[in-house]
Amino acid sequence: MSAPNALVPAGKAAARGVLLRVILSIAVILAYAGINLLLRPAATVLAAEQAGKQFENSDLAAVASVWGMSLSGHLGIPVALLLLVLIAIWWGPARRALAALLIASVMLLPHQAAAYYDKTDYTEAYTILPNETGFWIPDAGANKDTQAQFESEAYLNANRVALKRFIVPHAKLQGSGSFFDFYVPAGRLIIVDRTPFSREWVDATDRGTSRRREGFPCQSKEGINITVGVSIGASVLETNAAKYLYRFGVLPPVGDRSDPRIIFNSVYYSRKLAEVMDDVGRKKVQTLVCDEITARSFDKANEDAVLIMQSVAKLATAYFDTVGITLDFIGWADTFTFDQTIQDAVNRRYVASQDQAIAALLSPYAATIQALAAADALRSFGQKTDGRLPGTIVGLPPELGPLMSTLLKSAPPAGAH
Repeated sequence: MSAPNALVPAGKAAARGVLLRVILSIAVILAYAGINLLLRPAATVLAAEQAGKQFENSDLAAVASVWGMSLSGHLGIPVALLLLVLIAIWWGPARRALAALLIASVMLLPHQAAAYYDKTDYTEAYTILPNETGFWIPDAGANKDTQAQFESEAYLNANRVALKRFIVPHAKLQGSGSFFDFYVPAGRLIIVDRTPFSREWVDATDRGTSRRREGFPCQSKEGINITVGVSIGASVLETNAAKYLYRFGVLPPVGDRSDPRIIFNSVYYSRKLAEVMDDVGRKKVQTLVCDEITARSFDKANEDAVLIMQSVAKLATAYFDTVGITLDFIGWADTFTFDQTIQDAVNRRYVASQDQAIAALLSPYAATIQALAAADALRSFGQKTDGRLPGTIVGLPPELGPLMSTLLKSAPPAGAH
């Protein structure tokens, strides 16, 4: 038998072997795609649920969360397992091409990009600081039940740890790529900054928190201008972080909102308390202050300054509490200021009121004072030879003696002009 005749059965066997391997490979690939397609929605939900366990006060929970996110996010048959099965099927005919295949696989791996929208699943970690509260909101599933809040104050008290690392899990988004789908966040991490806030809003450029004139211009019931300054301090307590976040929301990421890297942003930050208080908070305080002043006459507003601030503090505390902000303190930070003509009139009226008080005090003794004045007694009555006044002026009513002694001491000497 010749050699060519001997190769015919071998060639047919090899062809049958190749055909069998092709059929097996197609079956394995179809099974791979089918299983992943069925389990991918569950992967997103389970990965998001496991991520919330990172906030639990347990080392075991943290470890279980990382493993759970990894297993859940890649739920189904991983590509590596598919390659192993295909290599096993083609091991005989592809043994010599294995090295080239491995090199090609390495060269085809995508370059690293942002973790929230990438064909490669890289670790995405964030740090939550002591003055921050983190919320983990899953993208899919029972969001109402699976939302997790990092109770940072209780966590710090129990563990004396100043920070917390949170890893955002990823899952493949079905239909996001032509051949390989993209990894996207399984949820969103929202961070609320609870840094305390304080301001002195005054109508001056050399005092207060800002160099801008930030006093509150109001009017009395008669329409007289009254400008006041307010000192205020506020904070967001851990227990109110959710209320604050719900009321004031988050800062939207900068960029084109149709860009997938913006759509699938992993972390959002709440509006800062300073921004909220310098806007909404300041306007609310001004409204409360001016309402109190406008309800009073000019004189009554000055007289009731303490009562006005007590009312403002009570109303402001109640309002800010409804939006998740705790009012630490509030009070006057400046004097009441008016138009210059009004201020001059106020000064003159005060001087006149003091003169009237002195006149009222001397009124019962007007006749005695007039008699003494007629006799030039204000300069000579009862003086000793050394020029000193006597301790008691003889002839005056006892209660008038100390008053007259004061007047005599302040009077100019005889002959002075």
